[in-house]
Amino acid sequence: MSEEMRAAIGACQCEEALEHLYEYLDSEMPERDLDRLRVHIEECLTCLDAVGREQELRVVLKRSCTETAPAALRMRVLTQLTVLRASPRG
Repeated sequence: MSEEMRAAIGACQCEEALEHLYEYLDSEMPERDLDRLRVHIEECLTCLDAVGREQELRVVLKRSCTETAPAALRMRVLTQLTVLRASPRG
């Protein structure tokens, strides 16, 4: 990425990248912020390593979690997530 584009997007530091690691991995942040973090992570071995470890952990957990939650519980969780996403953030 060019220096001009990096300046336009705004610099991202390790602290910010690690603070928003889960939002980054889940693509749950505005595209502009995702781009800023992506640029930093691609250039920072420390943050790239943290992303890699979290992705590996997610694979292991997904493989290990073979039980399915009861339908009623899944519905309650999905409903609550919908409510949380719809409510304004303070």
